Amino acid sequence: MLRSLTTLLFLLACVDLPAQDTPEPKPDAKTQLEAAQKLVKQVSPGVYDLNGIQITAATRELRIPCSILHQKLPIEYALCHENGEKVHETILETKVKPIQIQLALLLANYQPATLGILAKLDPKAERPYNAKDTKPKTPGANRLAIHVEWKEGDKTKKVPLSDFIQDIDKRKTPDDLDTWIFNGSIIDETGFAAEQTGSIISTYVDRAAIINSAAKGNERDDLWISMPANIPAEETKVTLIITPGK
Repeated sequence: MLRSLTTLLFLLACVDLPAQDTPEPKPDAKTQLEAAQKLVKQVSPGVYDLNGIQITAATRELRIPCSILHQKLPIEYALCHENGEKVHETILETKVKPIQIQLALLLANYQPATLGILAKLDPKAERPYNAKDTKPKTPGANRLAIHVEWKEGDKTKKVPLSDFIQDIDKRKTPDDLDTWIFNGSIIDETGFAAEQTGSIISTYVDRAAIINSAAKGNERDDLWISMPANIPAEETKVTLIITPGK
């Protein structure tokens, strides 16, 4: 069963909030979430649509329409909104608004928490953010598996999102890049941060992004590059598939 709006607003409030003396966020994140909620439609038993995102309640699978923006480049992001600030550093782009993706994750019973993002950070390295890590109410409920699916002729290809990414030092995909963390974007003086920046899935730690990599070295902004040999042609329509992670 999908979560109620009241529960969703509570979960959204669990992400990092501005200090009390900070002016009220504009545009208001609560209002944005309520507007996104109105777009949810049931298309068949247990299957819902949110502005193109397909949500399957039983499996908690999300299917998000995207396209290949860049095949070959240094990256900090795997997915950004098409009008985002970091489209020059992302492989995938989408027309779906970040607030709608966050809502879809909440509706599918994923729980935003930062636990796991810095689990592999070198103890000698500087923390990318100072806030204490938060835990999901249900252990592991913020861990995601992400795949990409597209058509090649009559065949359908489906690969882990990590297949599109490589470590510039080792020139291969790290084994630990298969787990992603739904941390939930922060709310700051601008409102729901991901809606302002367009940052959705980040390989380099970014608390404004909705989802972050949990891979070793994610604190480095110079470590990640695309894996062109594994990425379909630019402008190819693809589907990003999110399911529960391990």
